[in-house]
Amino acid sequence: MYRLLTALLLLLPFSAAAKNNIDTHLVNEMLTTVNRQYYEPVDNAELILAGLQAVTDLDNKFTFSKGRDRFYIYYNRVINRAIPFPEKSDDVYAWIETLSKLLNATTEISKIADIKDFELPDRVMKKMTEKLDEYSHYYSEYDYDEDAHKNEVYTLFKDRLIDDVLYLKVRTFNKQTGKLVQQALENNRDVKGVVLDLRGNSGGMFNEALKVANLFCDNEIITYTAGRNNENIHYYTSKENPLYTGPLVIMIDGDTASAAEVLAGGLQEQSRAKLIGTHSFGKGTIQSVTQMSNGGRLVLTTEQFFTPSGKVIHKKGIEPDVCLSGKTREGCYGEKRVDKEEDIDKAIQLLKGEL
Repeated sequence: MYRLLTALLLLLPFSAAAKNNIDTHLVNEMLTTVNRQYYEPVDNAELILAGLQAVTDLDNKFTFSKGRDRFYIYYNRVINRAIPFPEKSDDVYAWIETLSKLLNATTEISKIADIKDFELPDRVMKKMTEKLDEYSHYYSEYDYDEDAHKNEVYTLFKDRLIDDVLYLKVRTFNKQTGKLVQQALENNRDVKGVVLDLRGNSGGMFNEALKVANLFCDNEIITYTAGRNNENIHYYTSKENPLYTGPLVIMIDGDTASAAEVLAGGLQEQSRAKLIGTHSFGKGTIQSVTQMSNGGRLVLTTEQFFTPSGKVIHKKGIEPDVCLSGKTREGCYGEKRVDKEEDIDKAIQLLKGEL
């Protein structure tokens, strides 16, 4: 019996040392990717604090806070641990080590966190990406539906003649948009003006928006993209010999976003179109998908769009030449006007120089 007890006691330190820590490889991979690819510099302390909310979701006895130079782990409202920040705030790998210490500490404190440790990496990654912006997401291997992110071939387009003006309504940019706008222009070559209605257009396929720009604009910069610190700049220019060169008015409202804003802002700055309506939504970022080592996907905002003159579109939006919603000190405020038919009459008046 004595030998058995001795053997068990000898095994205890070894067993504790051999106890598997939480697998932080994935969250470390995510933190590295964000620091390298996200379109703006990130605050790693804030990002980690957001990720720790995943632990609180599992065990609500946890609370985390961020002090001047360390994280505090509260359990049952009492400070249980304090984990210091890295000495160098720009040392990503040191922040990764800090995150690993924090997560491993939670599994030592809480049986619930210890039992659910296999879930924590996915949960932490979701909370971190939610902190970045509304367009960045993490999808685990089990909940990522790639088909949901493909652009369906459907039509939200219509055209009609209003006297001698061609009215084109584009509610989204999909695989048919460029072709449909081109066909409408080819079938109505003698019109005296075109009204392109982008009210309620939340964006869609940027390449299709660029195809529409090619139909109206002659070898002009429509937009450019850039990543963090204005790196990896890429200019997007329309082709030569546009199909239509006559008067053009574009309608926008508070729901006009993304590719629709890029198109409207580009043609406005190149003096190719007049804009009428309200301030646009202000969504001018680009998301990239990174395959994670566990089979999940990290959808991350990596670049943003700029107007030809260098104005930021994201969170700023596009200001119309003629405001239909009323003005504040900041300018024309955004408003949903997609169903206001009277705005079409005003757009035609602007086209004809009557407004």
